[in-house]
Amino acid sequence: MLTPLDDYLAHQTPETFDHVFSGDRNFYDRYYFSAHTFDGSVFLVVGMGLYPNVGVIDAFATVMIDGKTQHIVRASRELGSDRVNTKIGPIGVEVLEGLRRMRVYTEPNEHSFEFDMTFEGSAPPYEEPHFFKRNGNRVMMDYTRFTQTGRWSGKLTVAGKTYDVEPKSWWGARDHSWGIRPIGGGDPPSAPPPGNKPAGFFWLWTPLQFDKHGLMFTCSEDPDGTRWHASAELVHAYDKNIAAEPLAVVDHDLKMVSGTRRFDGGRLLLARRDGTPVTVTLKPRTTIYMAGAGYAYLGGWRHGQYHGPLVVEGETWDLTDKQLLPRIAGQTETVCDVTVEGLGDIGVGHGPFEFLVLGAYEPYGFKTFGDVAK
Repeated sequence: MLTPLDDYLAHQTPETFDHVFSGDRNFYDRYYFSAHTFDGSVFLVVGMGLYPNVGVIDAFATVMIDGKTQHIVRASRELGSDRVNTKIGPIGVEVLEGLRRMRVYTEPNEHSFEFDMTFEGSAPPYEEPHFFKRNGNRVMMDYTRFTQTGRWSGKLTVAGKTYDVEPKSWWGARDHSWGIRPIGGGDPPSAPPPGNKPAGFFWLWTPLQFDKHGLMFTCSEDPDGTRWHASAELVHAYDKNIAAEPLAVVDHDLKMVSGTRRFDGGRLLLARRDGTPVTVTLKPRTTIYMAGAGYAYLGGWRHGQYHGPLVVEGETWDLTDKQLLPRIAGQTETVCDVTVEGLGDIGVGHGPFEFLVLGAYEPYGFKTFGDVAK
């Protein structure tokens, strides 16, 4: 079916834009945004995903206030054929200037959580190395992502309180990824599991921002610690007009809260091309739980699933409730203060650190899904 996108000189296949190159149900195209105050007292994460082979588009907005409450609005609808329509119920995303400015908003709704904010990149986007991984004989991941740091402006209202969002004090990041990776629903295995290897997934990702620089980092490893994807790069603000500097990922030395797998600070160990060591020290401020965004590994709303023609729902979590935290455990993002040694004086940075240790991960002592930090 023809759609407005088909009028652009941008086709990559002989098909119309409502068809993608692969029939894999896990094909997706997704936005992510984060916005936070320097002290992390307000931390907003927004995402929108489109799944053409499932026929679904969905979105979420979740905000953490003062480390005590997390407010969530989620929406899902049937995709149809028009991929230009990036609005789902009250949640929408608008490209104002490609690779530079994006509008993200949630209109007034019954869940007392709305905003209208504009992201403006502070540095050019960083294209991460292509992700590719098999699970048995089946391709599990085959996708591209770019990440960009930036500043925010606009307004945010949560539970009756309105925040003025200004670029000098509201920083954050965004990414855009597309291709194949596991989405909601799940598939039967394509082959017997390889040998007696334990199952697990280890993931680190952080876009760190400084006054005139950005530091991008990602690392994925197997349960035994074998690294299958990693990259890091120092990027510079637009007005500096300096080429980015690739960095080598050497290691990580991270802490977790006792009795959990929740990130509690640590170091990333990198190196420059000439071998100069670079140490990135992360000091946590506040954490948001991505289960509310659809990364619900222990049950609940999942992105990439069909929920109905149009469904909108919301929740408010009391993060001081110790009985709640195990239920929403899993993938987290933590706003951190950041200091760096080995890259000159780039100042103190801030940014979200995304962390997931699912199942076995031997380097940190996890041999089963139930193991936690001591």
